[in-house]
Amino acid sequence: MKRRWTLCEWLEEWFEVYKKPNLSANSLRNIGQVLRLYIPDELKGRKLTDISAHDVEKLLAAIPYPRSRVYARQVLFSAFDKAFKLDFVSRNIMLAVERVRYRKQHGKSLTMEEQRFFMERLETSRYKWLMLFYMLTGVRRTEALTLEWQDINPEERLIHIKGTKTEGSDREILLTEEVAEVLEGQRKQNDREKEARKRGRYHRAPESIVFPFAAQQVSREFKKLCPNHHLHELRHTYITRCAESGVNITVCQQLVGHATADMTLNVYTHVMDEFKRKEAAKFRLFPKL
Repeated sequence: MKRRWTLCEWLEEWFEVYKKPNLSANSLRNIGQVLRLYIPDELKGRKLTDISAHDVEKLLAAIPYPRSRVYARQVLFSAFDKAFKLDFVSRNIMLAVERVRYRKQHGKSLTMEEQRFFMERLETSRYKWLMLFYMLTGVRRTEALTLEWQDINPEERLIHIKGTKTEGSDREILLTEEVAEVLEGQRKQNDREKEARKRGRYHRAPESIVFPFAAQQVSREFKKLCPNHHLHELRHTYITRCAESGVNITVCQQLVGHATADMTLNVYTHVMDEFKRKEAAKFRLFPKL
């Protein structure tokens, strides 16, 4: 006899069996927030087969933030799609749910002046080496915070980034001289903090971790250092500097772990447009020879 799951029972099963083993801690936390904050108990108590597309659209309409509505729809679509494939429901009702209209705001890179000011402020920050690592590699927040010393190959001059966001996010990046200096600076800082354990706080991360910081604290500290930007915009800054330096777009795409060249191309196009405007502004009908 086919089991008749309630929405709550199925979401818990779907999360534990199909999501927990395959996603990063950050992605799991985001899904957990959707399940906890945005799905009412009354709906969770209903049988899967008794929930309609209209019920879901009312749920989404009650969520105050467009971005959260987009993510909630994605989570429910995935859960109902798996239930349909396993024959727990006769159809995926999410196919009838209207897409949420939301225009994603693209991050902006630091200008050269902002970058210089930011790097000056870094000199007295405990997060100096981590922030420089973001700027020199373009890695995502979690990719840096999960980096282990064993992922660094000094002989091959490569660093293994254990990405999980896209197909190409698990990748190798270059261990340049600048990046090597940053890592050595962080190693010395970790050793100093280890020696100072008796005198005060000390990070709880395993010693195998290169940057032993909590994700939320890193974002907060960045905001203090650079109030007009978000931490992820250091990644955008790296891509912009690649474009300005003439780095091939395909190479940049592989270094930052984008699944397609589209996201990388958007930055390159913007930078090239700025360059063309500056060059075109040099035009004079009667140039001085």
